[in-house]
Amino acid sequence: MPPMLRAALVIGLGWVLMAAVAGLGHAFALTIMLPSTTAILVCQVAFDRERSLPAGLAVAIILGYLEDLHQGLPTGTLSLSFGLVYLAFAWLSLRVQAEGTIVRAIAAGLACLAADLLTWAILVSLADPLDLSRPALQSGLRTLHWHALATMLAAPAVWGMIAGLGALIRRIGAQGTPRPHHGAPAPGPAPRLAPRFGQRLGPRSLLSPGSTASPPASPPPAPRLACPP
Repeated sequence: MPPMLRAALVIGLGWVLMAAVAGLGHAFALTIMLPSTTAILVCQVAFDRERSLPAGLAVAIILGYLEDLHQGLPTGTLSLSFGLVYLAFAWLSLRVQAEGTIVRAIAAGLACLAADLLTWAILVSLADPLDLSRPALQSGLRTLHWHALATMLAAPAVWGMIAGLGALIRRIGAQGTPRPHHGAPAPGPAPRLAPRFGQRLGPRSLLSPGSTASPPASPPPAPRLACPP
């Protein structure tokens, strides 16, 4: 799959999941903590060894920017948070592998917790210029572990969506490539030319190519008779 197509696939899936999670929470009036699908996607991109570091960082920053617009935070807050989280997990991916459902869920929960802590630190540092309530920020700090837990529970489903979409794109691309007809004969070896009329075939021409058999020995000369004096 081309790198640009893979990046667009992750960004599009992230935008759809943001809208879907928020819409379901509003429609059903859910009061429980909802998962951070963006943290799961950033974690998956960081552990994707086929993606380059600049491309993955660009995906993380774009997803963070979409989260800023979606949550109404100051522009650049979550972009910076998810960008730093991606760099940290990309460094971590060089030493450990996220294999298995449990390991991926734990990695996604840690990514969500790290992004929330970075976002909280940024907002606290900008509380006076942005006229933010510090008591509200302090109360939000006590619920970060529930956000990480909800993200851990949703991580296997989101990771499976990425794998399923990737397999679907590869299958569509494979169907578009031309294939040989089943009725066409398979190409065989090149035909051997028949000897021309009057041409003698040596002993090596009767053998298969590459044979090292030696030609037959010539017969001994006939004895010469001596004439009487």
